Amino acid sequence: MQTNSLTVTLYPNASGMGYVISENPKELINYGIAKIRPLTKDKYIKRLNIFVKRYKPSLILLRGYTDTDNRISKRIIKVIDAFEKEAKKLDLPVHKYSREDIKQVFSQFEGNSKYNISKTITSWYPELKRFMPDIRIYPNAEHYRMGIFDAFALMLTHHYLE
Repeated sequence: MQTNSLTVTLYPNASGMGYVISENPKELINYGIAKIRPLTKDKYIKRLNIFVKRYKPSLILLRGYTDTDNRISKRIIKVIDAFEKEAKKLDLPVHKYSREDIKQVFSQFEGNSKYNISKTITSWYPELKRFMPDIRIYPNAEHYRMGIFDAFALMLTHHYLE
């Protein structure tokens, strides 16, 4: 498979997944939220394969997790594992970063919560302001557009730590 320097960042969530296709943090190719219905592994894998076929990336970035991570559903864990398995089949390297890795990177920019991380990201990428949801008030569910910011945070964490 011929590859280039593009990275596909995927961050599955309760509605689908946030994604960023980029060469580096300054060279964005595409980003957004993919609503996936029904929320099955096969639908997620189909979307991954569309991205791989269209963009021919050289790296896949995914959310990492540990066995003790209780803030991630079993369904999302299965999706992440399926992404990793599919990437290996396609001979694509995978790098994974946990929420703790993301928080550690963004703590330098006063990003101690998902909302504050999102505010930091919109200060760097003003074009994302239109996606910025209001601050989450419990017990309301997280806004589906937060997935864009999760994917950006994952992509930026990779470039910061590499």
